[in-house]
Amino acid sequence: MEKILDKLPKALAFDLDGTLAPSKSHLEPDMAEVLSKLLKYLPIAVISGASRAQFELQFLKYLDPETTILSNLYIYPENGACLITYSDGKWNSQYDHKFTEEEVVKITDALNGAIEKFSIPRKLAEEKGWGELIENRGAQITLSALGQNAPLEVKQKWDPDQKKRTEIRVYLNRYLLTDCEIRIGGTTSIDITKRGINKAFGINSYLEILKIPKNDLVFFGDALYPGGNDEIVKETGVICIQVDNPQATISSLRDILHGYEETNS
Repeated sequence: MEKILDKLPKALAFDLDGTLAPSKSHLEPDMAEVLSKLLKYLPIAVISGASRAQFELQFLKYLDPETTILSNLYIYPENGACLITYSDGKWNSQYDHKFTEEEVVKITDALNGAIEKFSIPRKLAEEKGWGELIENRGAQITLSALGQNAPLEVKQKWDPDQKKRTEIRVYLNRYLLTDCEIRIGGTTSIDITKRGINKAFGINSYLEILKIPKNDLVFFGDALYPGGNDEIVKETGVICIQVDNPQATISSLRDILHGYEETNS
């Protein structure tokens, strides 16, 4: 892993799947513990293609509300298209850029065309009970090529080098590029949001709220490669750290936590 920082950051931001937790899997106890400890010292944002409901199932329920300063946590579902923050004992929506009904129809038609053209196994997902291939999350529409609930080991084998999804993305660009952002995410997903509404939008929102310089914010993601759904964050000018898995992330976070604990001892 690359060297992290020459100074302690004033804020952190993360992708979720593949960065803080395995794809569509829950936060592990050691990661939850490190994040809770870090939230005592600095704000943290998590920006993911996950829906708000998925955030609750996969992430939020594993943070102990008794020991975690949730008011320091900024949750950006649907690749930054929404923001929820914690105050007065509950989570509150700050903004939500939902698609119109007409936009939903246009995107769904394009995705159904891609499913047909690229022989994406809709029937297999139905037979296995792995869920719908197309999921409308409100401000984001996601193609999950095997269904959201497919086993992780099956998902990991379907498109490990992103070649299939790169071809699908090129196809979708012909129909949606003018109005939409189309990005590869997770292990089998393609995420679609409104043009200009993406993880960079979320990061800029976060910077505006915190009122800190860009070089005081560090973003960790596993898809900073070309076409990945973290790549757009590079355009914001914040420090970006590519990680291959949650184990690499937690190693870096322990170093940052140690720095804060020494500084405040």
